[in-house]
Amino acid sequence: MPTPCLTRPPTWVRAVLACGAVLAAPAGWAAENWQRGNISEVTTTARGLMIRLDSGLPTNCTGTGLSWMLIPEANKTMVSTTLLLWITGRRAIDVYTSAASAGDSYCSVTQVDPVE
Repeated sequence: MPTPCLTRPPTWVRAVLACGAVLAAPAGWAAENWQRGNISEVTTTARGLMIRLDSGLPTNCTGTGLSWMLIPEANKTMVSTTLLLWITGRRAIDVYTSAASAGDSYCSVTQVDPVE
């Protein structure tokens, strides 16, 4: 019998995640701030959750540190959703980002959208 944290999330959890992604999705995102890929690595810092995708960075993140993208700690729902996807092995996602601010070494993830 599989352990509960390694099984696929119940249908209602997937439905809530999908509804949240649809409702939070702003219209007119350009491709320069979007990337589809699989989460290849995660790490945590005092600032939040850092992720890497196997497909690289969106164009607006070019030049940021070692292909890491930051999900700020203040965005608890995105951090939780991303960790849930990582733990359950559902690593295919779309990320939307904002470019790194002057003097900042990482771009910020503004939306995480699980891919079925």
